[in-house]
Amino acid sequence: MLEFPTARGASKKLTREGAMKVLGAAVDRAHALDCHVSIAVVDDGGHLIAFIRSEKAELYSIAIAQAKAKSAALTRFPSGKKSPTGNERDDHHALAITLAAGAGSFVTIPGGFPVFSEGEIVGAVGVSGAGIKDVEISQSAAAALDKESSSAAAK
Repeated sequence: MLEFPTARGASKKLTREGAMKVLGAAVDRAHALDCHVSIAVVDDGGHLIAFIRSEKAELYSIAIAQAKAKSAALTRFPSGKKSPTGNERDDHHALAITLAAGAGSFVTIPGGFPVFSEGEIVGAVGVSGAGIKDVEISQSAAAALDKESSSAAAK
């Protein structure tokens, strides 16, 4: 992680090395589950840093993985129909928010998780192609960087 001074003090940024660790954790979990997926890692502004698609993953999973990651980064909350306040959005509300936010900025499909480093959001990961297992893969990948930060801080 690199720190850059801002008006509010130092801010952590997801580096290419950090993004590759998140991507690697997702690939390992997808392989362990025998899933063919697309995986996108974005910075805290939703900009793509790292991406990979399994050879057998569907082509449409590319855009969906990227949208899930961007949505999790911009909302600072896992993608899906549950709001940050814990309320489940009905289909009409979820669709209205998705349309209002613009294509690719907000999705209500689970499988995108924010990535934290030392308690601060630095990006997000999105996984598509494995159905309900998208959540398990992306959640374990998102935790990989924070686990590393915690163990490094304990040294």
